[in-house]
Amino acid sequence: MSGFGKPAHLRRDRLSDQIVKDIEARVLSGELAVGDRLPSERDLMAHYGVGRPAVREALLWLNRTGMVAVSTGDRSRVTEPDPRTLLQLLSGAARMLVARPEGVRQFQRTRIFVETAMVREAARQATGEDLRDLERLLRESEANAADPAAFSAGDDAFHRRIASIARDPLLDALYQVVLELLEAQRRTSLSHPEALDKAIEAHRAIFEAIRDRDADRAEAAMRGHLETVIETYWEIQGDDGARAALERARPGLGGRGISSP
Repeated sequence: MSGFGKPAHLRRDRLSDQIVKDIEARVLSGELAVGDRLPSERDLMAHYGVGRPAVREALLWLNRTGMVAVSTGDRSRVTEPDPRTLLQLLSGAARMLVARPEGVRQFQRTRIFVETAMVREAARQATGEDLRDLERLLRESEANAADPAAFSAGDDAFHRRIASIARDPLLDALYQVVLELLEAQRRTSLSHPEALDKAIEAHRAIFEAIRDRDADRAEAAMRGHLETVIETYWEIQGDDGARAALERARPGLGGRGISSP
C-alpha cells in the first residue's frame, strides 16, 4: 500500500473516530495537501486493520466536514477549506434554537451585529460595480413594491449583495446562515401593511450612505432598518415583552447596540 507508511494498530473502540483523527492530523501537518488523494478503501482497511464499515464511516464524516471529497468509483481527495461547510455543521442545532422565541431573539441580535459590521465595510470598500448592482437592486425593489413575493426576493438579494462587498468568505458564510435561519421572521415582518414602504425607504438610506462612503451613517441606517424589522415581527407575534426589551436596549434612534439578555 502506498502513501500512509507502516500499518497502524487502533484500539477497538470507535475505530472510525480514530481514522478520522489520523487523517485530520496528516492534513493539518501538511503531509496531505489540498488535491492529494487518499489510499483506496481497501488500502485504508489494510493500513488501519479494520473493516470496510469503519473506513466508510470515517470518510463520510470527513466529507461532511469538508476536509475530503468522496466520489463513487474514485479515491477520496483532500479539498480546499470552505467556511460554509463549518457553518452548515452548526445548522441543525441552530434550527432547534431558532424554533424558540429566545432563539429567534438571539439570532436577531446576531444579525444586527453582523450586518452593521458588513455595511461599514461596504461603505469603505464598495467599487463602482458594487454600487451599480446595489442601485439596480434598489430600483427593482421599488418596482416590486406591490408584489410581496417579488419584493421579498429583492430584499434578500439587496442584503446579500451588501454582504458580498466585504469579500470575506467566513463573514459571508456566517451571514448567509443567519439570514436563512431568520427566513420565517423576515416573511412575517414583510407581511405588515407598512413594511414594504418602510423597507424601501431604509434601503435607499443605506444605499446612499454606502455611495457617499459614510460608514457611520450606513451603520445607523442599517441598525434602524433591522430594529424596525424586529419590532414589526414581535408586534405581529404579539410579544410586548420582546419589544420592550429592544426599546430598553436601544439608547435612542439609530442606537449603538443591543444588549445581551
